[in-house]
Amino acid sequence: MMRVKSSMSHEVRRTVCALIAMVAPLVACKNDGATSTEGDFPVRFLVSNSLIAPVTVSIEGTPYVILTSGKGTQLTVSSKAQWLTWTSAKPAGSDGQPFPDDIGEVKIPISGINGALEISNVIADQTYVTARVFNFTTTQVSIGVYDGNVLSCAGVLPAATASASGFVQIGYYRLLAATDVRAYRDARCTGPYVSWPSSQLTGFAPKSGLLTLSLSLAP
Repeated sequence: MMRVKSSMSHEVRRTVCALIAMVAPLVACKNDGATSTEGDFPVRFLVSNSLIAPVTVSIEGTPYVILTSGKGTQLTVSSKAQWLTWTSAKPAGSDGQPFPDDIGEVKIPISGINGALEISNVIADQTYVTARVFNFTTTQVSIGVYDGNVLSCAGVLPAATASASGFVQIGYYRLLAATDVRAYRDARCTGPYVSWPSSQLTGFAPKSGLLTLSLSLAP
């Protein structure tokens, strides 16, 4: 009787082991699937700024970093984060109020970044330009940007002094076939003006979109 009992116990152990061997892979597969679907892991990528203007980079609406021109940094975000947004700083007038330009908030899906994001003057296939404008006349002027339909006042360009030319850095504006930059005699971008037509605005620096313009004849 003892030998029979021993033989039955051995058969039970073999059966239990066989069942465990069959069930274990199923459990492992289920756990692996849950981990890959529901897990939260870090996503890393490089962001760099080629614009002249500083940019503020945000993740899901929360500011992460401010990048000045030519700077970059690595960001580490949650795999559940969906959107990166960035905005560029706007030049301010003498009253401290920024002049609006044509670059608003730019929204980019994080899933499409693929390791690196370079912020440049081409956004969604549209080219934007900015200008450093020097005034060699003794007349203060206002700078306007006209795109064929809308005129935007972009800043005030001081007159030259005995020791230095006047200078202003304007914001970013769409470069269209009809775009021109104008220097107006009136501070409200009205009245007589001289202009730099679109044909003179194509020599911008790659990625930054920077132009250098000089005013040698007052309007």
